[in-house]
Amino acid sequence: MTIGRLIRTAREAAGRSQKDCARFIGVSAKRFAAYEEGAREPTFTEIEALAHYLNVPVHALIYEEEAKRLPQVQINNLQTLMQLRLRVVGARLKQARMERGESLKAAAQAMGLTSSQLNAYELGRRPISITLLERAMAHYDLRLDRLLDLGIGPIGESQLRLEQHARFDALPDEMRAFIVAPDAAPYLAFAMHLSKLPTADLRGLTKALRKITEDE
Repeated sequence: MTIGRLIRTAREAAGRSQKDCARFIGVSAKRFAAYEEGAREPTFTEIEALAHYLNVPVHALIYEEEAKRLPQVQINNLQTLMQLRLRVVGARLKQARMERGESLKAAAQAMGLTSSQLNAYELGRRPISITLLERAMAHYDLRLDRLLDLGIGPIGESQLRLEQHARFDALPDEMRAFIVAPDAAPYLAFAMHLSKLPTADLRGLTKALRKITEDE
């Protein structure tokens, strides 16, 4: 059954177990397994609750074409990715130190480290704790945001979407309703076009619009 397969895909993508999902919607693990296998059919209210738990639209658990629109985040080798990120973070720390014109020894002393320890961090050869990372970024007068690669790689893409969703949720209700309205696309495209125009062109456009309204 398609619904069962869609539920399983969404559940695995969310990192939830069958037992977790079953408990949330109030059924036995055996019954939930039957839902995914297509042996039994969940009720609509169970699908609604499950969609809420897995943080996906209800339609994505019912219609395959809707499920395909969901962003797919695949991490084939998490350990390799984490090791790569460790090197990237280390390189950012070294870049911050070089921009300050600070020696390895001076920076290490300021952070309460030895030169060899800081060098290992900068080369990505040693995992760095969040406390030490905050201390290092404070020393360089930088925010931890500097270390985030939003939109780059599977983790960065996921974090970017979460930030975008958070900003969307923070908009006024009427603005969110306008953005998702079916006929809003042309207006949003026009706004995007305006945002790319140089300031001088925007001033000229404003004057032209003002003249039109004054003539009327």
